[in-house]
Amino acid sequence: MSGKEMLRRPSAFYGFLLGALALTTLAGCAASNERQEITGVVNLKGKPVEEGFIHFHPVDNQPTGDGALIVKGKYVIPKEKGLLPGKYKVTIIAGNGLSGEGDGSPDSPNAGKKQAKERIPPEYNEKSNVVKEVTKEGPNEFFFNIP
Repeated sequence: MSGKEMLRRPSAFYGFLLGALALTTLAGCAASNERQEITGVVNLKGKPVEEGFIHFHPVDNQPTGDGALIVKGKYVIPKEKGLLPGKYKVTIIAGNGLSGEGDGSPDSPNAGKKQAKERIPPEYNEKSNVVKEVTKEGPNEFFFNIP
C-alpha cells in the first residue's frame, strides 16, 4: 500500500500505526521483565565502605547501565531499574568524607583544608577492567574485596 493510499484510507493507516505501537510496547515489556536485581557488598581493606558509588557500564551493547549508592558496604539496584543480562564494566568510587567544596574562595570554611581524596585504587574506577556478568538465572550478587 503506497503512502497516498494510506492517507486516503485513514482507518488502515491508524490500524498500522496502532499495530506498530503495540509491538514496540510488547518488546519494551519483555525487556523490562528481563531486568535483574543487582546486589552486593563492597569492602575496602577488610572493612565495609561507609559511603560510595558503584556503576555498571554495559560492555555487550545492552541498553541498560545503572549505579547505586554504597551504604555501610551494601548496594542494591532494584529489579525495576535493574540490568539486562550481559557483561558490565564496574567502577567504584569512595572518597574520604571531605567534600572539598568552596576551597577556591579564601573566605570559605573549607579554605586551606585538604581536598577530598579517592580511597578506591584506580584499577577499580578510572582504570577499571573489572567485568561482571549479569545472568537471567541469578542471583546477581557481586562482592568486591578491595585491598
